[in-house]
Amino acid sequence: MPTIPDAGPLRILPATDPYTLCLALVGDLDYEVGYAVLDEVRDALRGCDGVRSLRLNCRELERADSTGLSVLLQLRRDAHEAGIGFHLDDMRPGLVRLLRVTGTHEYLTCAPSAGLPAEGEAAIETGESGG
Repeated sequence: MPTIPDAGPLRILPATDPYTLCLALVGDLDYEVGYAVLDEVRDALRGCDGVRSLRLNCRELERADSTGLSVLLQLRRDAHEAGIGFHLDDMRPGLVRLLRVTGTHEYLTCAPSAGLPAEGEAAIETGESGG
């Protein structure tokens, strides 16, 4: 089981199944904490054998800046390369707006097709919940 402090920008949530790692982003995902969050999520994934899905709950995410967006993009790339599903759940309007304005909404919220598509290829699922 991964070890992440309960206080701070990242919390472990109960998993929906033994193959899913559920984490909550809390507060701001910005220059001050972004790369620490990236490292913590990567450590958590390394600590969970057999993970097939990473779910980031964004309900308590107050704000994300360009560093936060970069962290989300990197986590999505890491997950894809490891064959792990990536999901952003319970996104607030500010995050949805940031993803739409930057052209990253579809990439970060749509599941890749079964044939491991090239990065940026059209995806199957759509929706604000990312899942």
